[in-house]
Amino acid sequence: MKAENSHNTICTAGDVVELSRIRDFVKSKAEVFGFGDGDCNKIVLAVDEACSNLIEHAYRKDASKLLCVEIDSLDKDFIIKILDNASPFDPLNVLQPDMEEYFKKLKRGGLGIKIMLMVMDEIHYYPSTEQNPVNTLILKKHLN
Repeated sequence: MKAENSHNTICTAGDVVELSRIRDFVKSKAEVFGFGDGDCNKIVLAVDEACSNLIEHAYRKDASKLLCVEIDSLDKDFIIKILDNASPFDPLNVLQPDMEEYFKKLKRGGLGIKIMLMVMDEIHYYPSTEQNPVNTLILKKHLN
């Protein structure tokens, strides 16, 4: 994965200080695509959760690692691809927390994947292979 910044791609270090750049990039693209403030904020939140989890858990805050966020569109679909070189981890295979228990125990954290599932219309994960050496998380939001 190359460190590149094109019109529709941003690549950053796997560092939490880069999250604001990623959020700004995604928000500007979502606005141009035609989403209102509410949907823009939901999309940004989902991407922020995905990237935060990647940086914290997969990269263990190793700023020498790269992650890329690509924005694309197809008809009324706004498509975000998050690309990384970490060990494959499919967020769709994570057991979702029981919210009643979560609040009873006053837990903190652990809701990132649930948030992504709630605010995005589609989520797909493709682990790295010999043909495609990067993990790819795809988040889609439909423009109504």
